[in-house]
Amino acid sequence: MSVGSDVAAARVKAGLTLQDVSDRTRVRRTVIERIEADDFSLCGGEVYARGHLRVIAGVIGADPVPLVAEFDRLHAPHAPSASEVFEAETSATAEPRGPNWTAAMAVALVVIVVIGVYQVAHRPSPAAPAATQSTSSSSRVPGTSPTATAATPLASINPGSTLVAQVPPSAQGVTVRLEVVSGRTWVSATGSGVKLYEGVLSAGAVRLLTDPKLVKIVVGNAGVVRVIVNGYDIGAPGGPGQVVRLSFGPGNPNASG
Repeated sequence: MSVGSDVAAARVKAGLTLQDVSDRTRVRRTVIERIEADDFSLCGGEVYARGHLRVIAGVIGADPVPLVAEFDRLHAPHAPSASEVFEAETSATAEPRGPNWTAAMAVALVVIVVIGVYQVAHRPSPAAPAATQSTSSSSRVPGTSPTATAATPLASINPGSTLVAQVPPSAQGVTVRLEVVSGRTWVSATGSGVKLYEGVLSAGAVRLLTDPKLVKIVVGNAGVVRVIVNGYDIGAPGGPGQVVRLSFGPGNPNASG
């Protein structure tokens, strides 16, 4: 048996047609038909092929783990297994990898220099306090509290790392808005032990994810996604084709404490 024949057998056993599976997964019928023939050329790459297999398996009642493992063995022998890549999406105790201290120190130095230059160039005179207040309020992201400041893009996130926002709990919980600005990406998201979404999103798609305490996300193509957390725009969490794992709590995603 092969990956495609296993998928086809499970679909027939479930009493579903190709069109039924296409309607429920939003994967094109021709793509599903090619997958059942062990032709993954229409999937758009290995990451998308794994995502299609997981989504289709969920609809036809098949176990996605052996399907993805067999796909990796036959088509991507050097790629990480599905359990290795996505185990953090269901584990509430995933540990972040060690930070890149050299890069962090370099970024911190640049920030200090920029802030110093900006403060010298824009130091307000005693007679113009109103102008300072106007500048501060104009930088606030719509929808945040008056004391919150706009977050800057997290350009230092490494592929496969876990970002944890360590901030005091908020009564508003966590709200994450995913916007696909170009291309396609596979996305899996969980809340407090509950699956919030799993599937493939195309350019122009928007997904809103909410939870009272924690939202964890796995993005298969981080460079095409824009992430907005609790009203703070953090931009793309990685580069094109990079698999990135993210975790957000209530409050400012750039805050540390």
